[in-house]
Amino acid sequence: MTPYGERGSALVAAVGLLSVMTLLATMSLMAGGADLSVSKRLARERSAFYAAESALATAVEEAASGVIPVPEASLRDPWPAIGAEVKRWQDGAWACARRICLIPDVADVDGDPATTVVLFDRSFGYAASPLPRGGYPVVQLLVTAADGGSRQSVVAEVTPLACAPIVAAAWMTAGPLDLSGDISVAGAATLPAVSSGGNRVQFSNGALVEGGPASDPSLPFPAGVLQILNAGATLPRLEELPEPAATGPHHGLFWSRTGCAGALEGRGIFIVHNPSFDPVKHEASRMALESGVWSDQYDPSYSHLDPTRQPARLDISAGGSFEGVIIADILGSVSARFTLTGALVTLTRATQTLVASAPLRITGDRAAIERSGRGALSHQVGFRPVTAADATAPCP
Repeated sequence: MTPYGERGSALVAAVGLLSVMTLLATMSLMAGGADLSVSKRLARERSAFYAAESALATAVEEAASGVIPVPEASLRDPWPAIGAEVKRWQDGAWACARRICLIPDVADVDGDPATTVVLFDRSFGYAASPLPRGGYPVVQLLVTAADGGSRQSVVAEVTPLACAPIVAAAWMTAGPLDLSGDISVAGAATLPAVSSGGNRVQFSNGALVEGGPASDPSLPFPAGVLQILNAGATLPRLEELPEPAATGPHHGLFWSRTGCAGALEGRGIFIVHNPSFDPVKHEASRMALESGVWSDQYDPSYSHLDPTRQPARLDISAGGSFEGVIIADILGSVSARFTLTGALVTLTRATQTLVASAPLRITGDRAAIERSGRGALSHQVGFRPVTAADATAPCP
């Protein structure tokens, strides 16, 4: 029998234990609620960031396709402001906005106090720029996404430079030239007319050269075209280049794998190259099998007689006019008037014998060569997504 004075002592202990457990449960609930609140906030911020990244991808695609108008004048000195209005749109629950501008050079980040905008050249970190100083303006795309409770901004900085063709003459050829007929090759003050990796450049029957031919056996003609383009991050693989359209002018970068005989109109870089054709191995095979001259470049597994390894021919049968750079394995026939302003590069190391039955005019022009690798953001290098806080200078 329990003594009278000890009755209810177990209840006190039970109530105390229940009180402690209730307090612990309340604290756990409060902590869980705080964690849930933090988790929800982080989820909203993460969703806002993903929405902003998606909107930025849309903006970059619009820039690449020319939907975003970038005046050509804004890409040249004195680099006037682009003047594009802020674009706003709704993506589900997210209100998105896009701004585009040239980056003002308020801190002289490109090391040239004379420039009012940041220029993308070698000093700014692009080693493959054709210009050591005073390159192309950097365009900033600033995109924000918000849903009322969360807001995130992401930035991309792009430049309209596509690639930097390394061209040493109006006509740069890996082998000897034997030209006849109505052919004129004119150089410029800083661009010779013809630079040949062979040991012979001959002109006859009206063909002429203005600016003087030059023989340079050490010309660094590679087995592939990519090194000539010096494409950098823009073209990690030639396979990314599209085939030219069957009709209409060509603007941009194109690659015909099998050859070309159609009309040549437009501006840009046009490549006529069989990817299975190696100019070094091809000539080494020909010399070994036809002349018995063996060289270190001879590869028994590569035969110049293999029909799949024949050079892609550029036949000018429909004429036209082109501004920029044309790179071809070999130049075939010329049966219609054609004018090229910029430069021609031919890769074959065998002698090119060309008899033109129609006028062929090649005029070296460094400005046209530089323009050929770029456009109004139609091709981009130097693309780097950065946070808004790390941006060189935000859009106004």
